[in-house]
Amino acid sequence: MKNKKKFGKKLLNNWALKLFSLVAAFLLWLVVMDIENPEDRKTFNNIPVRLVNTDVLTNENMVYEVLDKTDIVRSVTIIAKKSIRDELNAGDIVAEADFSKLTVTNTVEIRFYSLRYNEEISSISGSNEILKLNIEEKRTKRLTLTVDTTGEVLEGYIVNTVVPDQNRVEVSGPESVVSKISSAVVKVDVSDSTSDISTYSNVILYDVDGNVIASDNVSLNVASVRVKVEILRTKTVPIQCAVSGTPASGYMFTGEIESDPASITIAGTEEALADIREIVIPEDAINITGQTDDMRVNINVEDYLPEGILLADGTSPARISVTAHIEREASRDITISSERIGIVGIPAGYQAEISEEELLYTLSIKGMKESVDAVDEETLYGHVNISAFMEEGNIEELSPGVYEMEVDFMLSENITIVRPLKVSIRITETTE
Repeated sequence: MKNKKKFGKKLLNNWALKLFSLVAAFLLWLVVMDIENPEDRKTFNNIPVRLVNTDVLTNENMVYEVLDKTDIVRSVTIIAKKSIRDELNAGDIVAEADFSKLTVTNTVEIRFYSLRYNEEISSISGSNEILKLNIEEKRTKRLTLTVDTTGEVLEGYIVNTVVPDQNRVEVSGPESVVSKISSAVVKVDVSDSTSDISTYSNVILYDVDGNVIASDNVSLNVASVRVKVEILRTKTVPIQCAVSGTPASGYMFTGEIESDPASITIAGTEEALADIREIVIPEDAINITGQTDDMRVNINVEDYLPEGILLADGTSPARISVTAHIEREASRDITISSERIGIVGIPAGYQAEISEEELLYTLSIKGMKESVDAVDEETLYGHVNISAFMEEGNIEELSPGVYEMEVDFMLSENITIVRPLKVSIRITETTE
């Protein structure tokens, strides 16, 4: 125990002198090492391979692909004196593959050197010293560029036109890759859009099965394309139709026109749609002349859209079916008693009465069967308007006498009086 204490005491004696001696020894070692300048190793990681004289292949219309990532050397080790090692960094180290020295196995030896102190480096080597290549004949293909939209515009809007600033692209690369390319597409997202879009989109290459083909080993004459998308407002409006002409004798137009569909969805700018309430098919488009039954006409409604308006694609058909209903005329003779014929418009100072002794008259009518059948003999009344008779005959003052006047009846517009009913009216002066 006493010996241990004595040893510890001796160890701590003159500790400052001992520490100084240790530092001095280290510094002396550094001086010696600097004077001796010994050689040793130094490693640099991930050095890219510089490819030179690649025109050896390109001039022969060949293309190459580096295999197994051999164009990156994971580590390059040099052996050099300390003074050189301390000066060099990764930027000084070059890994170079000269394509003019291509082997029959499609490999190129990688040569290593330093941009500085190269002659003073004893040794330089890499973890891989061979560049592996896949070499094929170069092929070029021209493709029509198509544009796809993704997403859905806001409800009440449609995508009208999608126009790229160019419609063809040229793809070049290894024959084995280019031969698989079937289409070139750019995509534009229109989700919730309400106004026109102008954007740049990357060109995507696809094979015939719709699989994306990586473009790493092919080149395109243009990688991205500007695309303009026109987005229009939509509006649903009814279709109104009219007819021209006259059906065959004994037939009549019922006044009913059916359109299938009855309405269409149109598209345009907000301003263009603002004043449009309906789409009118003019009467000359549906001529019923000589018809003896319903007339059906297929009409291209696009021919009658206002300028700047178009059909909302996918929501309305371009052609509509219009039916004008024709039916045979019905005729009927109705018996009218004189008691149901009134006289109006009698001038002052005169009196009027039916002069004939005949108590019953016959009214001949024709028209749509439904309307003709609906006329009730028991409630049908007519009247003679003496003022209207005088106005039509340009008569300023009536003289007493008997006049033949037409009886007016309140009938449906779908009914025509075949033979006007006329009665003899006796006009006499009133006596005080």
